[in-house]
Amino acid sequence: MRRAMTVVLGLTAMIGLAGAHADVAVLAVRLGAQDTVALAKFYEAAFGLKEIDHVGQPPTEIIMRYGATVAAAKAGSSPEFLVARRGPGAAPDSMPHAIFHVSNIGATVAAAKAAGATVKSDVASTHIGSMPVRVAMLVDPEGNVLELMELPKGVGRLRHP
Repeated sequence: MRRAMTVVLGLTAMIGLAGAHADVAVLAVRLGAQDTVALAKFYEAAFGLKEIDHVGQPPTEIIMRYGATVAAAKAGSSPEFLVARRGPGAAPDSMPHAIFHVSNIGATVAAAKAAGATVKSDVASTHIGSMPVRVAMLVDPEGNVLELMELPKGVGRLRHP
């Protein structure tokens, strides 16, 4: 009985805390690569991801998403996989991180800090293409880097040409 009460109280606390957070969803996962083109080909062959955009020529970053075709992937809403070139001599885990789409970056940073995260870079405003975004970088208690991205109100994903 005591164990059941503890479980119920724990679930109630979790539900109460969940209501205090801003909306959060996985926006993207950044993967490090020595050869971005080769790794993108691997993710297409192994998992069916399609290239929807890239940065640079030759590409230093390839943006991929799920879809039966490139057009379907561009129109889709699955999280993106960003295959990004690692700099020479970079540690294997220096680039990869999860990117979360948040509705209120200030509230999400505060909640993450309260849960044990540290701030790697404060909230900053920037543009991705012509879209204004707000970004913050955090580090979880185990040292994993997390990027929080607040898109303009009513926008659910990054736009790619």
